[in-house]
Amino acid sequence: MSFRHLDAVVAEVTPLAERFAQAGHRLYLVGGIVRDLWLDRALDASSDIDLTTDASPATTKSLVAELAEAVWTQGERFGTIGILLAGREIEITTHRAESYTPESRKPVVSFGDDITVDLSRRDFTVNAMAIEVPGAVLVDPWSGIEDLRAGWLRTPLAPEVSFTDDPLRMMRAARFAAKYGLEPGVELLDAASRLRDRLRIVAIERIGDELHRLFGLEHPGPGVDLLVQTGLADVLLGWGADGPATTDRGRLEDAVGAVAPGPFGGTPITWHARFAAFALVALGEVDAVDDLCRRLRLSRHDSRRISGLCHAAAAIGDVHEPRPPTLRRWWATANDPLQALAVARARAVAASGDLEGVERFAAAHAALAATEDPADLVVLDGETIMEALGLEAGRVVGDAVEVLREALFDEGPLDREAQLTRLRRWWSHRTTER
Repeated sequence: MSFRHLDAVVAEVTPLAERFAQAGHRLYLVGGIVRDLWLDRALDASSDIDLTTDASPATTKSLVAELAEAVWTQGERFGTIGILLAGREIEITTHRAESYTPESRKPVVSFGDDITVDLSRRDFTVNAMAIEVPGAVLVDPWSGIEDLRAGWLRTPLAPEVSFTDDPLRMMRAARFAAKYGLEPGVELLDAASRLRDRLRIVAIERIGDELHRLFGLEHPGPGVDLLVQTGLADVLLGWGADGPATTDRGRLEDAVGAVAPGPFGGTPITWHARFAAFALVALGEVDAVDDLCRRLRLSRHDSRRISGLCHAAAAIGDVHEPRPPTLRRWWATANDPLQALAVARARAVAASGDLEGVERFAAAHAALAATEDPADLVVLDGETIMEALGLEAGRVVGDAVEVLREALFDEGPLDREAQLTRLRRWWSHRTTER
């Protein structure tokens, strides 16, 4: 750990720093950029830079006007001015102390001129560091560097104060524990357990964003375990329901195992699959996962992906002999077979299910996929069917589509001529019978 990439970052913000210094104001690199620099993570083209200053938002706006390629002020009432400088997005925020009233979802913001006070209101000590520019002087009043070295996750102020100010920090604690391998202290865990119900005042969009970030990590297990041990998982699983989530402690602990790397069998996993595996084990039923996605107000895309994976994973358990027609029918509904198989495997491992049956299904799937592409199971479109049989639009066209679907499931991919042959044969029998 060091600041070996610091010079490159300082060079990028030096024009800003000099402009602020000339006007009698101070400017600091702050938050995640400082943490990542200490962890030897270099800036890349997509990286953002966060700065804080003792200048007011109005003063900041005037100081950056001539330097910036673009300026946006959507966050001005919260003290933040965004700019584009040399192709890099930079946010400059006036020193502030923000907190939440016991019933509010929105912060009460006051501006100040003390960097130490500003840092004290940040979520964790590893994010409560600053580097003054252009001189590159480290400001670390809460020993964030020492906590990074020791692998500790602490809050600058008492965790009760930090989590009361912004309850979402309890979920962020889970993500930071998992992402950076930080061990939460007893005080932090105790405060999260006692204040977990306060999470309910947080805007649901922020909850969904944190779930995405946590389950999007390659190894979210330690963070998910924190959610379970503090009771935050119970709050999330019961979100918006009339009563508490229908989970028990053993099932929740099994669900932590469902997001471990091992059960997924080496398949690169999306956050949808990890969340699907966790929720399916924790809640036990596919319909309960569907209901949870609705109550969490996940996007339509996310809900469909998670629901689809759960339904496809659960369907594997109903298959005793994975013959080609069965596999093709499953392909037609699975959307992403490899992710669904991974969810089924994780569920079986975590909940002591029929892993042997899942592996048998996976082996049959792999053998068939080696000779067939699920994308080739395409039925002729309605216009082609109507033209071939001399039909007008109506229910009979749907019957014809279903006939072709069954032929594809039973025989595998069929080209246009083969489908037309089967279609005409079916139509001939149908008209003869009538």
